[in-house]
Amino acid sequence: MRGQRVWTLLPFAVAAVVTALASLALIEVYRLQVERRAETARAEVVERLGGLRARLESALTEPLLVTRGLQADLVEHGDMSDEEFSRLAAVLLADYPAIRNLTLARGTVIAAVYPEAGNRAALGVDYRSRPDQWGTVERAIKTRRPVLAGPVTLVQGGVALIGRVPVYLPRADKTESDFFGLISVVIDVPVAFATAGVDQETLPIRLAIRGRDGLGAAGGMIWGDEAIFSDSPIEMDVMLPGGSWQLAALPKGGWDADHAELQVTRLLGIILALIVGLASFGTAFYIRSLRSARWRAAESEERYRALVETSPMAVCVHRDGVIIFANEAAVRMAAARSAEDFVGVNIFEQVHPDFRPQALSRVQALMSDGGALPSMETRLLTLDGRGIDVEIVSARVTMDGRPAVLSLINDITLRHQAEAERESLVQNLRRSNEDLLQFAYIASHDLQEPLRNVSGYVQLLGRRYRGKLDKDADQFIDFAVDGVKRMQEMISSLLDYSRLNSEMDARRPIESDAVLERVLSDMSAAIARQGGRVEARGLPRVLAHESELARIFQNLIGNGLKYARSGVPPVIAISARRSGPEWTISVADNGIGISEEYHDRIFTMFQRLHARDAYGGTGIGLAICRKLVQHNGGRIWVESREGEGSTFHFTLPAA
Repeated sequence: MRGQRVWTLLPFAVAAVVTALASLALIEVYRLQVERRAETARAEVVERLGGLRARLESALTEPLLVTRGLQADLVEHGDMSDEEFSRLAAVLLADYPAIRNLTLARGTVIAAVYPEAGNRAALGVDYRSRPDQWGTVERAIKTRRPVLAGPVTLVQGGVALIGRVPVYLPRADKTESDFFGLISVVIDVPVAFATAGVDQETLPIRLAIRGRDGLGAAGGMIWGDEAIFSDSPIEMDVMLPGGSWQLAALPKGGWDADHAELQVTRLLGIILALIVGLASFGTAFYIRSLRSARWRAAESEERYRALVETSPMAVCVHRDGVIIFANEAAVRMAAARSAEDFVGVNIFEQVHPDFRPQALSRVQALMSDGGALPSMETRLLTLDGRGIDVEIVSARVTMDGRPAVLSLINDITLRHQAEAERESLVQNLRRSNEDLLQFAYIASHDLQEPLRNVSGYVQLLGRRYRGKLDKDADQFIDFAVDGVKRMQEMISSLLDYSRLNSEMDARRPIESDAVLERVLSDMSAAIARQGGRVEARGLPRVLAHESELARIFQNLIGNGLKYARSGVPPVIAISARRSGPEWTISVADNGIGISEEYHDRIFTMFQRLHARDAYGGTGIGLAICRKLVQHNGGRIWVESREGEGSTFHFTLPAA
């Protein structure tokens, strides 16, 4: 049993392991897919951010290149007029929409500005008097390199970067150069960002820009959400004159964005895991079912073999008339020494010649039509030549892949003998009963004649010699007359009792209340004489002989009137209740009652519980009631206590 349980659980353990391994493999595939997707996403962000950085550096540094033309003209001529500055600035600004204005400072004082409209207030301003600008101006002068400052919010509106380009003019000996002034370029940041594509809503990335190396508002944010810098972004530096900006970018959905490709991969992984699990456990269930079926088949075969081998009924299987299997009971029935002696025998040769054609036709019909054949009684011959009566039930079966006939054989020889003996006993009993009935009838009838003679002569003696002899003689004559009368009554009752079995007509449905009504009509005078009454309610429809039911009622009501208590008017109550397939009818009286020790005795013939001078009768009335109730398929009993009345119950089949 333990080994069987292990083999039952093993397929499920293997299925669980296969499912777990497949799930781990799919999880690893999904992890690699996520990593690959993350690497791809980072590469895409790097590519996007690299292009954006290049465009941004170009958009911010190219405006500084316009100052080279102005520097070259200043170096060549040593100075230029304000009109010439405006003319050159107009030409240069036409190609750079991000430049809002150009200014020319001689020394640190602004001498010219283009365009002048909206910018005249800057003329004459000394950078030294502007602490917010002098720092970057001084740095440009000292380093002799262009410096970007900002972004700053302009008075005239907007945000801009300011480029400071120092101008040094060579001396006459051209060995050194002296500081001439500054060319300042105001770069419109929104326009520059738009040129670089920073503000495009269709960008697949989220961008943030902050200043570094003093370029920016104290190194603060220039563009976007500062939180991007804390979410593992891709970072790059935008190199600008005088400093740099730091770019940070993330995919718009974040690094954990559930891309459609990953969704498909995850969904396919779940589906594959389910398929593998279902396939594994389905295979496990199939293997378990297959093994269970094999075990059940083996157990069933073992039980079948044990049942067949130990069966008290003979079992044999034959094909083409040759016995191929027989159990021990069949071997014993055939009087064979062993199964080997019986197997191989032609079964039709063991059938009595009188029954052989019938047996052959049954087997042929069975092999052609299949199914089973009803039982048949026949006669077989044992191997030692004895004849036995048997009952055979046959069915077509498959054995070793070929059809065969399985026969169950029951030896009924003893049953036939028992039936013959029983029939003989029944016949003898029937003859005996008939003889007893005839004897009782003849005896009771023939005894009437001598009793009548004795009674006549005794009465004649009484009339002729009463008073002529002594008193003892008169008393003896009275005793003789009374004894003859009682003898006549007993013989009459015995004759009546013997005739009860002669009425053999079939029972039929009758209304018991109608039968009782006729009985009460016949007994009305006796009931009135006793001053009694009979109460009846709910009497049913029963299956009985009408005359016998009437006699039962008559005897039980008569007993209730006869055995009434002195000074108490008799009351008899008749009722009924259903008890399954039969009715129980009860007849209760308020008479003298019966002691419990006599409850069975009162139904015996000629049994009396009281002296004849107290209560008359022969003592056969209740015996007749019991026989009539039994004749109608019921039973009768009494419930009573002495001095408290009696209730007689009897049952009859419901109609």
